[in-house]
Amino acid sequence: MAVQQLREFRLKPKAHQSIWAKVGLPAGEGPVLSDAINHGFSIDVVNRFAEAVSMSVTNLVQYAGLSRATFARRVKDKEHRLKPSESEAFARMIRMYEAATLMLGGNKADAIQWLNEPAIGLNGKRPIELMGSESGTLDVIRLINRLMHGVYM
Repeated sequence: MAVQQLREFRLKPKAHQSIWAKVGLPAGEGPVLSDAINHGFSIDVVNRFAEAVSMSVTNLVQYAGLSRATFARRVKDKEHRLKPSESEAFARMIRMYEAATLMLGGNKADAIQWLNEPAIGLNGKRPIELMGSESGTLDVIRLINRLMHGVYM
């Protein structure tokens, strides 16, 4: 019986850094992300995401469903961490941004524009307005998947 030799394949490095890495999170899914959510994201994650998407922290906080006062308390807190439910809201936002960027061929500016424009498939709502809830985020991601696969109805 002949012994097969295994060849090693190396993936080419990606030309761009994932949004998850840019904001300082270790992964976009799985137990590592769940652990980070349960621990609470650092306030720095919010600041980096705001910078990555060219949006004010105030607007991001609003779209995540947090009040300015609550966010200000998290900033002043000695740990500078969001609560798990707040971290989950920001994870949803990052997922939605990632999906829109993928749909638009990696063009971040187009993704931001698409998220801010009314969508017929969302009854005229802007996708960004639906980021604050799991249901709204799923609706947007389903729409993105339909658009990517040519299903418009």
